Amino acid sequence: MHKAIFFDVDDTLLNFGSGSKWALADVFARFDLELDAAVKLRYEGINNGLWAEQKQGLRSVQSVIDTRFRLLFEALNWQVDADAFRDAYQGNLAQSHVMEQGALETVQQLSQKYPLYVASNSILAMQTSRLRLAKLLPYFQDLFVSNDIGYEKPDQRFFETCLERSQLQPQDIVFVGDSLEADMVGASGCGMTACWYNPQQKPVPKDMAIAHTAHHLGELTELFCILI
Repeated sequence: MHKAIFFDVDDTLLNFGSGSKWALADVFARFDLELDAAVKLRYEGINNGLWAEQKQGLRSVQSVIDTRFRLLFEALNWQVDADAFRDAYQGNLAQSHVMEQGALETVQQLSQKYPLYVASNSILAMQTSRLRLAKLLPYFQDLFVSNDIGYEKPDQRFFETCLERSQLQPQDIVFVGDSLEADMVGASGCGMTACWYNPQQKPVPKDMAIAHTAHHLGELTELFCILI
């Protein structure tokens, strides 16, 4: 019998895409820089490439954060303080808290019956701020965030630390997340029940141990009534 639910944050509870677009546009304006289509395209190429390396375990989340604007400004031959720009952008992200549809209602309902935990590849202070602003923070027993834990999903040491801190066993947990690589592979690899949040209704990979799929967060309430 399952006893608890772990949730990813970005693009599971909070919509990272909308927040990052606002954060980027705002910081470009504050630094009096033009964010035209060509610059956006260059940034997206660099950013996506770095995140692809992170998914392959070739660099950390912090490395992506520290590197992307430095590479962008070097590519554009702009004389900009990349560290100051990074800090301003990260500060904006910490204030962004657009929720996925149904996130608050789902978390409120599930928390009445089950302990909930966050498990995120990110920065603890930033995720704490975003969840607090979204009024989601009080519903979680603990926040497991990679920069605090010292490992990143899907590294099994991340999940082992989560289990140790929560004093739960893998079979006790349903893990809800949107990332196949980080969430589904990592959770199923340590014996948790993997539930893929798949709002875009992509085909379910046949070679992954995904026990359940949800296209809308509201489906989780009914699903967990059956599972747990």
